[in-house]
Amino acid sequence: MKNDLSIVTPIEDLENELLNADKTDDLVDIIDLFNLNLQKKNIIRNKKLSDVQDKVVDRMLEKIQDEPWEFSNDDLIKFHKVIQDTLKSTDTLDKESIPTIQVNQQINVSAPEFNRESREKILSAVRDILKSNNEELEEVETVDDK
Repeated sequence: MKNDLSIVTPIEDLENELLNADKTDDLVDIIDLFNLNLQKKNIIRNKKLSDVQDKVVDRMLEKIQDEPWEFSNDDLIKFHKVIQDTLKSTDTLDKESIPTIQVNQQINVSAPEFNRESREKILSAVRDILKSNNEELEEVETVDDK
């Protein structure tokens, strides 16, 4: 598989790569990209269709408000049906098939583990700091390694 294939690769190029693929891993990657490209096109089509539906509904409402005497009951029922169908079609978007974006924020903090020598050096440094500030120092017992 070519390394330059990505989510923005034209579907025609993916089609050629799909036909010429000879490795299973490459084929799976190409198919995934191909399917994502198809999903992108479907989303764009749905947006365009939604825009057209909005224009139709707007025009229907405008005509009903401006010229209500020109419509029969059948016309109004048809308009109502168009609006209902438009509302139903917006619910049919398959949210399961849309790739999700997941942000993982995980911070792993491990407690520092000091051996006996490190603990003694730290304790010695703390004693020196306290002595330089003329603070009284209680005797601190060091804990042995487990």
